[in-house]
Amino acid sequence: MSNQCVEFRGQIGRSCALLAVILIACFLVGCRRSDFERQHERAVAQNPIGVELVIKTRDDRTQFAPSELMEFEELYTSKYSGQWHIEVLEGWNEATALDIAHITDGSTTWDQPRGSLGVVCCNSRHVWLTLDPVRIPYKLSRNRFQYANPEWHTLNLPSKPGKYEVYVTTQRVFGRDQSTTTYEGKGASVSSNIVTLEVK
Repeated sequence: MSNQCVEFRGQIGRSCALLAVILIACFLVGCRRSDFERQHERAVAQNPIGVELVIKTRDDRTQFAPSELMEFEELYTSKYSGQWHIEVLEGWNEATALDIAHITDGSTTWDQPRGSLGVVCCNSRHVWLTLDPVRIPYKLSRNRFQYANPEWHTLNLPSKPGKYEVYVTTQRVFGRDQSTTTYEGKGASVSSNIVTLEVK
C-alpha cells in the first residue's frame, strides 16, 4: 500500500474521530438544557408562523432589588403583512386578561398572571402586525379614549436574591379571519424570548 493511501486513510480516521467528538459534545450540551428551557422551546414552537414576540426590560436592566417591580415592553412583529392582528387595549377585554409570565430560579418554575382581574365588556382595538414592531403597552390617544394604557408592563420580582429567567405568553394575537373588534375569546398562543435577570 502506498504512503499516499496510508496518509489518506489516516486523514479520514481523524476526520471521523473529530466528527464523533463534535456530535457527542452537541448531544451533551442539548441534554443539559433545563426543564424551563425545554418548556420555553415547546411554547415558542406554538407561535403562529412568522410571528415573533420580543420582551425587553426598561433600559435593558438585568439587576433588580428584592421585590422590585420589573418594567418591560413587548414588541410584536409578523413576517407576513395582513395575516395577524393584535389586541392593544390593556385589561378591557378577555384576550389581554390571559397574559402570563413564566419564571424560574433554576430549580422551581411558577407562573404569574399579568392580566387584570376583571374584563370590562365591549372595548377592543386591534392593529395589524408587520415587520415594524408593535409595542405593547400600546400608546393610546387620550383624545379618542377616556383612559390610557400604562407606559410599561410590570412584573413582581421575588424577594429572594438569585438569578431568574422569565418569558411571557399571550393570547392577544388573532388571525386575519378573526374579527378585529372582538372582546370575547382568545387568540393564538404567542411566547416571547427568555430574559435573564438577577435579584440582589
